[in-house]
Amino acid sequence: MLHHNGGMPENNAWLDPEGEFEWVAIHELIPVKYYKKFNNNKNYLMPSKAADLWGRKLLPETFLPFAIDAGGNYFCIDINNGKIYYYTLDTWSDNLSLTDNQDKSTLFLCNSFNEFISKLVCEDDLDDLYGL
Repeated sequence: MLHHNGGMPENNAWLDPEGEFEWVAIHELIPVKYYKKFNNNKNYLMPSKAADLWGRKLLPETFLPFAIDAGGNYFCIDINNGKIYYYTLDTWSDNLSLTDNQDKSTLFLCNSFNEFISKLVCEDDLDDLYGL
């Protein structure tokens, strides 16, 4: 995370090894420390972004967002167990409780950050992988 400190990794697409859902691409890694692209605005940094999402009850307080997709959904690490989750905000429903919304929005990806990074592929290579 510090190596990229924002931006997008070359391998930016997550493919579900179980094939239960479609691939999803990282639009941007959330910067950990000051980042020129955002004029060093602390509101774009991981701690500020997490505190904002936690404060608005949009993200479980054990989830630390480290990347975002183009639709405003987050890739998170659970700070209690190190597991990686994809957390969708575009599926939020006013008709569900906070707990039900969080459960519906949480998709387990893998057991660790290293495993997550090792399984990313280049979005440009997806045609080859899917045989298109």
